[in-house]
Amino acid sequence: MYVWSPLPRSLAATFRDAQSAKPRVRLSAISDLVRWAAGDERERCVDELVTLLGADPDLEVRAAAALALADADAERSLAPLLAAATHGAPRVRQMALVAIGELAEPGQVAAVGALRAGLDSELPALRFQALVAAHRLFEDAPLQPELDRALADSEAKVRYVACRIVEERYFGVARGAPARAAAPASEPELEASRERWLGALRERLGDADPAVALAAALPLARSGSEPARARVVAALNCVGNAEQLEDEQAAIELCADLGLTGARPGLMVRAWGGLFGGSSPLAFQARVALARLGDVRARGHILRGLSAWSRGARTRAVAAAGQARLEAARPRLLEMRGDERQADPESVSEALRVLDLGEPVLLAKSCL
Repeated sequence: MYVWSPLPRSLAATFRDAQSAKPRVRLSAISDLVRWAAGDERERCVDELVTLLGADPDLEVRAAAALALADADAERSLAPLLAAATHGAPRVRQMALVAIGELAEPGQVAAVGALRAGLDSELPALRFQALVAAHRLFEDAPLQPELDRALADSEAKVRYVACRIVEERYFGVARGAPARAAAPASEPELEASRERWLGALRERLGDADPAVALAAALPLARSGSEPARARVVAALNCVGNAEQLEDEQAAIELCADLGLTGARPGLMVRAWGGLFGGSSPLAFQARVALARLGDVRARGHILRGLSAWSRGARTRAVAAAGQARLEAARPRLLEMRGDERQADPESVSEALRVLDLGEPVLLAKSCL
C-alpha cells in the first residue's frame, strides 16, 4: 500500500514553523534547523536554535533545542548552553549537560563548573548526565572520585552508568557509551588503575538492581572472575530480557567467547523462542553464540541459510558463519566469493578472513 511521506521543509518553511504558535510545530522544525545548519545558512540556523533554547515558553522545545545544538556541532553556542545547564527546569538542564559534553573541550573551566554542579545535584537525572559528560571532559584525577561516589549512588541508573564508564575507560570496552574521554592515561597508569576498579566493581556484583549487577559482571567476567561469569550466565537464563539490550548482547557474545555453556538455556530461548513462541531482537546473536558453543541445530541453521532464497538472508548467514567460525561453511563461501548476486562480497571476504585466522573457540565448564 502506498503511504504518503511529507517532503522535507524548505528553509523558509523551517523558519516559519520554528516561530509557530503551536509548540508541536516548533518542536518538529528543530530537526530541519539542524539539517539546514549543515549548509550555507548555518549561522542563521544556530542563532534560531539558541533563541529557542533561551526564550521558548515550552519546556520540551527548549530541551530539544539544546540537543539540536550538539547535533549541529555548534561550538559557539556553549555559553547559552552553560547558562541553561545551571538555571531553569531540570529537563532543560539535563539536555544542556548532554550538549556540553558533546561540544566543550576537555578541562574547559566553565564546562567543568557546570558539570560539578550537576554531579552535586539532588536530582538523579542531572547526576547521571553530568557523569556521562565528565567521562568525556575530565582527566583521570578529577574523574575517579566522582566515579567512586557514583558507584555508591542511591539511584540505580547512576550506579549503572558509572559501571559502564569504568568498563570503557579502564578496560577499553565501548558498547555505545560516549567515547570522547579526555587525555587518555598511559598503559602503565591504566594497568595500575584496573586492579582498583576491579575491586570497586566486585562490590556492585551483588547490587540489588539487576542492570547494575550485570554491568559490573561483564568486565569482571572478562578478567577471570568465576562469580562474575556465574552472574552473566544467570542473567541470560532468567525469565525476561535484560533491561539494557546492549548489555544483553554483550553477555551473549561473552558467553560464546569464554565458552560458558551454562548459558545454553537462555540462548536457546532467544534463538528459537520460548514455550509460547515469540522472537528476540538478539536471535541472530544467540544463534551465533550457540553455534560457537557447538550446538548442532544452530550450526545447521546457519549453513542452510547460505543457500537461502533471498540475497539478504544469504548475506546474514554469511555474517553468522564468519562470527561462529564455522569451518564447514568454507566451501560454500568460496563458491559465493566474487559473485555479487549470491551475497554481499565484503561480507563473504570478511567471513573467509575470520576463518583463515583460525581463532579457537574455548569451551569452559558450565557456570550453573
